[in-house]
Amino acid sequence: MSIRPIETSYAGHRFRSRLEARWAVFFDSLRIKWEYEPQGYAVGPEGRRRPYLPDFWLPKEKLWVEVKGTEEQMDVELLVHAAIPHFGLPNPAGPCWISDHQARLLILGPIPLVEAVHDAGELAGYVHPAHALLSFRKGDVFQGSAVFNSHGIELLPEGGLVGNDGPEVFWHTRGSDWGNWLTPGAAMNPDHDGRAQGAYRAARSARFEHGERP
Repeated sequence: MSIRPIETSYAGHRFRSRLEARWAVFFDSLRIKWEYEPQGYAVGPEGRRRPYLPDFWLPKEKLWVEVKGTEEQMDVELLVHAAIPHFGLPNPAGPCWISDHQARLLILGPIPLVEAVHDAGELAGYVHPAHALLSFRKGDVFQGSAVFNSHGIELLPEGGLVGNDGPEVFWHTRGSDWGNWLTPGAAMNPDHDGRAQGAYRAARSARFEHGERP
């Protein structure tokens, strides 16, 4: 028997799952503007195009966002195709360039528990979860990482090769686990004032029952 997600209301939107609503709380806590399911698109090469409705659009960061509770819930081929500019998702605000990569799609899992503190002399901050980022470079799709901190999102597109515009998918070669893995905050612009940690806590502790505010 499959477990159905709980539809949840927040900020004037009816989210398909409580996890999506928690990420909206997280974005609000970091003052990241978001749009929920603004538009669906057909993605993929001719003859194999399929409908895809991304969960969020972040207009300032120029990023699409997909939320999944587990890696097993992901349609990997669809997501890799969506990350290829010429037959994937459009970018209404123009490309998000990080070095010579186009950052295309952020994949978020369950809201992680963030408690540990990393201390490295002058650089001290909370340990950050890293999240999967799909980017495109010279015909190839890569899985890099994204880290939330006091300034918003830091994107690190270099990572394992996961596909190309052939199109072929090589998800097993991505070079890192999908989801939320911990990485020392000092290595990636540490969260000195704890804003990102506070956003994770707010999202995890949000209660939506009976009209309560998160």
